[in-house]
Amino acid sequence: MKHIRATLLASLALVAGVAQATPTFLPVGAQANVSLATVTGGGWTQCYAGTMSQFIGNNAENVLSACAGDYLMMAGRQTGSNTFLALAAALRSDTIVDTGNNSSTHTANGAEWWYSNDWSWGFTALGDTVQNNECDVGNSPLSMCLHTVNGAGGYRINNITGLNSSTAYEKVFFVADSGPVNPIPEPGSLALLGLGLVGLVAARKRAAK
Repeated sequence: MKHIRATLLASLALVAGVAQATPTFLPVGAQANVSLATVTGGGWTQCYAGTMSQFIGNNAENVLSACAGDYLMMAGRQTGSNTFLALAAALRSDTIVDTGNNSSTHTANGAEWWYSNDWSWGFTALGDTVQNNECDVGNSPLSMCLHTVNGAGGYRINNITGLNSSTAYEKVFFVADSGPVNPIPEPGSLALLGLGLVGLVAARKRAAK
């Protein structure tokens, strides 16, 4: 009977599905000095990388067309480094809420985000004030801003500013998908499973005689 009970539990888990915690690394708020291994080991896949001098496109199409997923992470580092000086992540849809050509922000996953076509895209720490003059020129020590203005590169990583033509620093984007939730089994699936287990019990009883 113990074996039958274990079989029943295993079968129910199979029918119901198993929840997955993906990504396993989902930092809340803007983060500093995070290793590449932490990011990739936490369920993230790199989808775009370029020096700060490279234009990400109007409406950031060069990034967004390459980065399809439930979650999006923006990160900045010295070119080729295995440590990100700044990064933040949120649901992809939250990172691209249009905040207009001003200093407004949208709070998502513990960070302040802003995004606007032909203006800029970036994040800063929760509660920090943004002074967005095509990119944030404020004093936040933990932030990142990329131009979406035609032909312009990225402006800042933390307090390192004026990076529009820099090849010494780069922007890197990652994507991750959320795992499936436990679906409720269909009544028909449970009924078939129940009949199968009844048959298993009956067969074992006959074999025991």
